[in-house]
Formats: sequence, C-alpha cells, structure tokens
Amino acid sequence: MSDTKISALPAIAAAADADMLPVVQGSGAGATTRRASLAQLRQGLLADRALHVREFGAVGDGIANDAPAIQAAIDAMAASGGGVLEFGPRTYRLASPVVISGVSVILQGAGFTEGPTVASGTWLTIDATGFTPFTFTGVAARGSVVRDLAIRQTHAAAQAPGWAPTDYDFVFRIQDCLGAVDFDNVFLCAVNRGIWCDNSGRLTIQRLRGQVFTTGIEMDRAYDVSRIEHVHFWPFATANDDVVRWQQQNQDTLVFRRVDGLFMDDVFVLGARAAVRFAGSAFGATTKFYIGSLYADFAQLGILVDGDGVEGQIANATTQGELWNAAGQPLAGSAGLRVDGNGARIQVANLRVDDAESNAIRVNGANNRLDVFAFRAEYYNRLNNGSAAIHLANVAAGTPNSVFLGSQAVLANGFGGPLVNGGTNGHVAMGAPAGRLDRPGLSVGSDGSGLFAPSGTEVAAAAAGVEVLRLSSSGAVTLGGAGGGAGFAVSTPANAANRLAAAATAAAGVPSLSAQGSDTNITMAVAAKGTGAVRLQTRGQTALEVNALATPVNHLRVDGVAAGGLPRLSAQGSDSNISVQIAPKGTGFVDATGPLRLPTYTVATLPSASTFARCIIYVSDGASNRRFAVSDGTSWRWPDGAVVS
Repeated sequence: MSDTKISALPAIAAAADADMLPVVQGSGAGATTRRASLAQLRQGLLADRALHVREFGAVGDGIANDAPAIQAAIDAMAASGGGVLEFGPRTYRLASPVVISGVSVILQGAGFTEGPTVASGTWLTIDATGFTPFTFTGVAARGSVVRDLAIRQTHAAAQAPGWAPTDYDFVFRIQDCLGAVDFDNVFLCAVNRGIWCDNSGRLTIQRLRGQVFTTGIEMDRAYDVSRIEHVHFWPFATANDDVVRWQQQNQDTLVFRRVDGLFMDDVFVLGARAAVRFAGSAFGATTKFYIGSLYADFAQLGILVDGDGVEGQIANATTQGELWNAAGQPLAGSAGLRVDGNGARIQVANLRVDDAESNAIRVNGANNRLDVFAFRAEYYNRLNNGSAAIHLANVAAGTPNSVFLGSQAVLANGFGGPLVNGGTNGHVAMGAPAGRLDRPGLSVGSDGSGLFAPSGTEVAAAAAGVEVLRLSSSGAVTLGGAGGGAGFAVSTPANAANRLAAAATAAAGVPSLSAQGSDTNITMAVAAKGTGAVRLQTRGQTALEVNALATPVNHLRVDGVAAGGLPRLSAQGSDSNISVQIAPKGTGFVDATGPLRLPTYTVATLPSASTFARCIIYVSDGASNRRFAVSDGTSWRWPDGAVVS
C-alpha cells in the first residue's frame, strides 16, 4: 500500500464493486487493517434498511400510475422477508391494484396536512374505478401496518341536487388473513368506501379520520377481538348541502356483521344514515361488543341494529338527528337507537338523543331487550303527533320487547309525547332484585323499608323491617301485616266483574263505599265471621247492630221507594209465612211517634182468626159503628166481646 497522503491521491473516476478498500478493525494496539470490496461495504451498510417506493420506479407526481412500482417493491420485500416500505412526502396516483400476500409489510407515509385537497405529506390519489387499491390477503400478511398517510378520491359529479359519489370500491381490503392488520393515523378524504375486513380478526384501527360517503369501515367474520378508537368523520372535503345530505340518507359509517368481542371508543361521526350499524350476515351477528364513547351528529340513526341476536354494551352515546344546514329541522325517520332485528340484548349506561323526528328509541322486531341506566331525550316527537320517547312494537307472535330503565328518564321538548307508546304488549320498567323483609330489593330511605318479593307470585312492602302490604298474582291484597296478621284483606276471583269502590270527597261531602262493575244490578254484602254481629257506629258507639240467632233462613229487608211511596221493612226468606217481631228490652215498650195504620177488611173478607191470634184489624163495614176486631185464636170479636158477624 502506498504511503501517499489521502489528500494527495488522485480522485477515482468510477467505483466498481470489486474495488478494494482498506478497513481498520478494532482500535489501539489491537487494531488490524484488512481489505474489503466496495460491494461488501455496500451490503453491510444497506442491510435491513427500509425500502422506498421511488427505488422501484414510483414517480410521486400525482399523474403517473405508481401502483406497479409499489407492487414491485412489495414483491421484492416478499422475497427478502418483508420490512418497511416508505412513501416520501409526495402524491402517488393509483390506477391498478396492489396486493400484499405472503409477506408482512409496513406501509409508512410521511404524515399529511388535513384539508379538503392534496397538500403536504404523503397522499395516495385514486381517480379510476373497477379495482381495489390495496388488498391484504393470506395468513403471511398478518402483522402488516398502514400508517401516516392520506387517501383522496376524485368524484366528477357536480355538487348539486341529485349528487352521488363515484362508486369506488373499498380502498383497503383485508381478506382471509385470520389475524391482525393495523391502521394508524390514516386520513380518508372524499373516499367512497374506506376499509373492508373479512375473516381477519384482531384488526386494530386508531386515529382514523376523514370524510367518507358510503362506508367508513365494514367487518365480517372477525372471530377475535378487534379494536377501533379515535375515529373522527367530518366534512373535511366538503360541507356542501347536497353532499352531506346524501350521506345522511345513504352512508352507514361503521358496519359490523359477524364480529366477536369488538372494542370501540372515542368515535365521532357527522352526517350519516347510521353512524354505527350492527347488521347480520350468513355467518351471524355482532356479539359482546363494547363501545366506550360515541357521538353521532346530523345522523338519521345514531345506532341501528338490524341483525338478529346482537349483544353488547355501550358506556356513553349521544346522537343528534337534524337535517344538515336546515335550522334544526329533524331528519325524516331520525332516532337515536333503533332495533329492527330480533333477540337483541344491549346495555347502555348513558344515552342522550336530540332531535328525533318521532321516537328517541324505537324497538321493532321481537324478543329484544334494552337496559338503559340513564336516558335523556331532547326535542323528540318533532312531528307533534303523540309519538313516545320509547316506541315498542306490538308483537303479535313471539316474545314481546322490553326496555328496563335504571333511573327516571329525562324528557324535554317532546310536545307532551309520553315515555312509552300505548297499545303495545312490550313494556318499559325498572327492575329490582327480589330482596327480603329485612332487606327489600328496592329500598327507600333505609335498608329495611321498601319493596320485596316473598315468592315468585307476590310483591310486598316493608316499613322498618315490618310487612305492611302484600299483593299476589291471585288478586289477593293484605294491609297492615303478613299473612294472618293483616289488618285488611281483599280477595279477587279470576273472573271478577264487579267490585267495591271507596270514594273520598271534598269538605261537606259524604265519603262513600259503592258497588261498581259490569252487571246492571249489584248487591253488596257485609259479612261477620261465625256468630259475630255487624255493627254500624257513629259518635264512637254502636247505632245499629245486625245479628242472627241461628243460621239465617229468614231475614229483614229495608226497601227505599220513589217520591210518594212508603219505605218498607219486610220479612224475606225461604219460609212461606214469616212474622216480624219488635222486641223491647226489659220493661221497655214499643213507642210509635205517629198513628199506627191497621190493615182493612170487611166482615165478609176477614182472614182466619186462628192464623192471627191476638192481632187487631180494622173492619170497614161493622154494624153500630163497630170498626175494630181482635182475634182470640178462634174467632174475631168486637171490643165488647161479640163475635164479628
């Protein structure tokens, strides 16, 4: 080797791979000078580095089709075991498909500037239909990542009434990967359909934002937990009335079919038909989903459930159903939560629904159950037609629908619309555990006071651990104590048609106890037990007592009459002939406050003297002014003892 100084050596004209260079390995006394070819040095320096799409011919001018170059780069990465494919801060046009299969890659952009048009950073533009720009397929593509880039599609139709987007396919399709593909910090600007995932669980999407026209994300056959968070769909590309209103009629932003154990949080959607849609497929429906926070603005339906057997939980959801840029006018058919499927089981901790045209919650189908802990509806029933805040379809065949509220609903500005619609066999209720006497299932004020269920057919109320009320499914009611200790009891037969009604009155009125029911004539009975008597009291003392000397066969009846008639006290019973007795006590006597009126006969019509012994009558045609006659048990005699003749 020459000892000439490096600065004195002539410059090399061209370097060949075989050219040799000295390399000092180590340092100090252990340093050793060895030779290495230029090719060896290059290989060592460039080993495991990220590839760049421009190395494979990508232009990035927004005009040339860069898809073939991107595909070539991915194919090269597949041959070398994958890696990072970098997209510099340029605009790359895609006019043909790119397929990632047999390799796990990271598509790494250089960030982007949010806005309605292509700006700084990495942008992928699409202006042709009939193909899928990116497809991840096969198990070897699992672990692939797309991050820090923006996508913009061109829609040629004028933004005017009747506008519709160009019918592009999904930008990204994850198909049959059976596992994870991640998206991080991706911007979908004026994109018709965003991300499709089928037969590929563990999908993770975070920091996804933009404006989509038909679908943002759609998933099916996701058999392992997927995560979607920090999603923000807003009119980044255009807020034109005709565009956003088209979205409000046609866009289902997040669509989930057979998806198991989905986690979703921090989601905002503006301008959609359904912000979140749980739809079924041939493979089933979404189960065990969890939504942390959802805000759907200018959405016809915040949450739509039209698959059968959907199950999951929602922590917080707020929806608003106004027509875009229409001074608060509600969207036709708008609702916060609508169930069109059957057998749903959905729990919601906090639900607020604003500007529902009719119902804030609408449950169609059958056998659906919603549990809503805190529910608030503002400006529902905008049609002012009596629509309820919660509408439950009447189920003619099958299990009726039900909604259970954890607290009283907060309803405002609903034109007097009720909480739940009438004419339905579904129900809205608050539930409580059965509890027990000393610890009621529904407590009021203290642990020992409230409602509990002594059995599956009874409901009871306790005060300070003492039963004071019990109701049974047989129609029995007891007040004042349990079982035989009750102070008052009511029994109702299964075919009851008539009843007692107690009515209170205002001052100077007369409280009443009356018979009511469907029969035209209803008799009332007040019954004592055993040989007991029935007493009517006034001023704290007995004023009238009704008693029986034996098992009654005959009895007295008091008849009221119309004006001009004579009120009557008459004997009634099964005997043919019944006498009536007035019995004073001790030496007391019978005192009449007016003249006694005797029955009138003629001499020819006298009744049998033996039948009326010791009775007195009036004889209208007695001779010599004889008018009164008394029976001695054998004959009727005048007061002077002569036989009446």
